Amino acid sequence: MSFPKQQALEGTQKGGEEKKMLQFVEMVYVLFYLLTIWSVFTSFRMCEAVPFQSQKNTTNILQPRSCWENEEYSIIRACSPCTDYEKTVYTECTFTGFVEELKCAEDRRYKSCRSVEMEELKFWKFEGIVVLVGVFFAIIVAFRQRTLDRRAELKVRRHLEDI
Repeated sequence: MSFPKQQALEGTQKGGEEKKMLQFVEMVYVLFYLLTIWSVFTSFRMCEAVPFQSQKNTTNILQPRSCWENEEYSIIRACSPCTDYEKTVYTECTFTGFVEELKCAEDRRYKSCRSVEMEELKFWKFEGIVVLVGVFFAIIVAFRQRTLDRRAELKVRRHLEDI
């Protein structure tokens, strides 16, 4: 047989343990949220939403203008992926991986271009990631709401038991 003071002491000890456990779970949630946010930004990098440092156009302002900006030109080869050889020889291939061959009045030139198919693929990758992140956070919100509801229910139960 236990005395009322002993029962109250055991109840406070259990409450303290539950409180510590809930604080630990909350810390795990926060770390999980931060990890998720970091992975979202990393996935944007993987989808090339933000260009890497090496992909930024670092042309000098003092360089002469290209022939297609000054004179008439014709397109010899439409925007197409660079070959391995072109990637090593032409700097235009390093920016997007696609090149367009032009015939200016004096000579042939290469111009960096963006492929419609690649842009569409990047768009759908981005959309897919956004949907996955949205579903993921919706699940987390539902789980968190259940946890808060349980916590509120326990608090009401304890309050009613004390009366």
